[in-house]
Amino acid sequence: MFRNLSTVGLPLSGRPSELIEMALSFGFDSMDLDLVDFQQQAKVYGAEHAQRLMVSARLSVGVFVLPVALGGDEETFAKDMAELEARLDLAQEAEATRAVATVEASSDDFAFKDNFERYRTRLQSIGELLEPRGISLGLAVNPDPVEREAKAHRFLHTLEGLLGLVAVSHSQVGVVVDPFAMHAAGEPLSMIRDIPEGKIVELRLSDAPGDVPAAELTKAQRLLPGETGTIDMVAVLKEVQEAKFDGCVTPWAARATITGRGRERIVRLAGDRLIRTWKDAGLPEVPRWFVPVMQEEAEPTIAMASPAPASADMAS
Repeated sequence: MFRNLSTVGLPLSGRPSELIEMALSFGFDSMDLDLVDFQQQAKVYGAEHAQRLMVSARLSVGVFVLPVALGGDEETFAKDMAELEARLDLAQEAEATRAVATVEASSDDFAFKDNFERYRTRLQSIGELLEPRGISLGLAVNPDPVEREAKAHRFLHTLEGLLGLVAVSHSQVGVVVDPFAMHAAGEPLSMIRDIPEGKIVELRLSDAPGDVPAAELTKAQRLLPGETGTIDMVAVLKEVQEAKFDGCVTPWAARATITGRGRERIVRLAGDRLIRTWKDAGLPEVPRWFVPVMQEEAEPTIAMASPAPASADMAS
């Protein structure tokens, strides 16, 4: 497993060089790829130039959002599919091997059975393009109860439901494990260990407020991992390790819950907490060429008056 920084998972903005520097400074091994932006950059400057910063920083690609509206109408889906092959070629060139997509929680036009078959058919077509390029697709759910009630027919919103869809889909299709969504759905963490080997594409770590009933949680209440301890991160990592997961672990939080903290502090907190959780779960730490900075929440060093010469080194 490795730690991944996502500007979708942690809603962040900034120049690529700034974001890469923060990823390195706070213990991340990879970053997500914006495939559509990468395609535009590659058209102007070439693919090698477009990925130069990631390569020079020795950061691998975590995941990229599949640029296909899985639940869209036929015209939209056909248009996305017409452009997908060329985009996947670029993803392969960038050594991006994991894509993710979110399944809609409801539909106005399709009852559950018809929508299930529609997704299965579409995933089969997508999988046939992913397979020769060595790319896996992880499906995520939207756990927000408002989304389930927004349209006439409910669809998938649980890990159990996702696994049912994955079981009949192309072999390149797996799941995104999201303990926040599992908590909201009342699903035990022990479900994770029963996921077939190789079917977990990404793990998203978040926390939840302890004073809100799980069934009433909304996506706007998704907290940074480690905020309350409602979701046991160590237990989650042990469960995915039991399932032989070896992919990216990505911190996720809603914009509303991190606003006002500052971009660098957000990334520092997420990185520090993942590093501690890694140790507590007994996971091996991969040697890095770029050493992470001191943890934010460690006891501060107090500089004391000293007769040492002014030129002596001082702790910062």
